[in-house]
Amino acid sequence: MSRAADSKVAKRYASALFAAAAKLGKTDAIQEDLAGLGTLWEQTPALRQTLESPLVPSERKHRLVDKALANQVVPLSASFLHLLIDKRREEILPAVSEEFVRQADEARGLLRASATVAAPIDETQKKAITEGLAKRTGKQIELTVQVDPAVIGGVAVRMLDTVIDGSVRGSLDRLQEQMLLER
Repeated sequence: MSRAADSKVAKRYASALFAAAAKLGKTDAIQEDLAGLGTLWEQTPALRQTLESPLVPSERKHRLVDKALANQVVPLSASFLHLLIDKRREEILPAVSEEFVRQADEARGLLRASATVAAPIDETQKKAITEGLAKRTGKQIELTVQVDPAVIGGVAVRMLDTVIDGSVRGSLDRLQEQMLLER
């Protein structure tokens, strides 16, 4: 299946899981479970390979999941994982988790943003960026800051699919493009 098709399928599954979690008041718990499953998925390649293998019977996968997750996840999370196994969609779990977080953030009015700066910034500067983005978007902002000397100065911010590039590097790149076009 193509990556785009997997993405669409993952969105549908995530939407159904989110609706069920919201109805039960378990959105936070499911999000924590998905994060834990994602960590387990990344740190245990053998588990991931077994779950994704079409050669492993569903019954064996169910037993493996039950044994690995016994009393560690909310029943809805376990049921959801069993559903993915039954539908042979185990490989979309990371994409479902990502989409679930996006939907949960949207429901909370939260927007995650990443700022890239040339040198470390203090809390006052971080707060100013956060407040500016909150005012611009009308949402609560959760900001992570990364230092990359290549930006030279200023700040580049990424929110979902939006990039606001106020960096010196970005300005120089745009100037170079403009000069090349005017040739």
